Amino acid sequence: MSDKINSLYARKASGGVPISEEKIANKYFNVLKAVSETSLGCVYIADLKTRKLEFISENPLLFSGLSSAEVEKMGYNFFRKYTKKEDLEILRKVSSNGLKFFECLSPEEKKVHTITYDFHVKYANSVDVLVNHKITPIEICDQGEISKVVCIVSYSLSRTAGNIRIISNSSETYWTYNLFTGKWTEESKITLKIREIEIIRLYLQGLTIEEIAEQLFVSPSTIKFHRSKLFERIGVKNIIEAISYVISNNLI
Repeated sequence: MSDKINSLYARKASGGVPISEEKIANKYFNVLKAVSETSLGCVYIADLKTRKLEFISENPLLFSGLSSAEVEKMGYNFFRKYTKKEDLEILRKVSSNGLKFFECLSPEEKKVHTITYDFHVKYANSVDVLVNHKITPIEICDQGEISKVVCIVSYSLSRTAGNIRIISNSSETYWTYNLFTGKWTEESKITLKIREIEIIRLYLQGLTIEEIAEQLFVSPSTIKFHRSKLFERIGVKNIIEAISYVISNNLI
């Protein structure tokens, strides 16, 4: 767990008695469990040194139908066994080239950057499930290396596997990794216009074009105009892809 959380909970508890490391971990895990239970996703903590999964919130649908206890027992072997064969290279690139990217960052910078990627998880008696993993370092050892990470698992909003990126809310740029060339490319984040944000938010509420136009006191053709301009700017073909892009890139 992060140094910040360690120091927060390790301070004197009631009566001035220090909290044990086990109690600190339990408090930390309970918070993650509560967060994951209020979303469609899942959370796990991985120790990069021991290659073990220390905590996994319950969501069998994102882990090939297995319980969190079963996945935790398997550790990294779960991904070797249940990742679609064609996508194993994606995980290898994330493990090697992705983590190497973090070597260029300071300890504090490491903790505010996230690597995100998509891959297929094999699911018994059903089609493979395309999932998204967002990994953020939470513990840095004395040598400056990442020792533990937290991962947010969710259903992917993309159509294909891959999509390896390094993102940070503290930066106006992000980095994308090309699986074919093996190179990182820096790109500028797109800033949505106020009207575009309003339209996307209303779409997320399930409103039709006519209903959105009524809410914004404009004509449906005006909504279509703004929508088409947004599609052009972010390189998508329809509103589903636009919503996926906006959410994946934390634009609203």
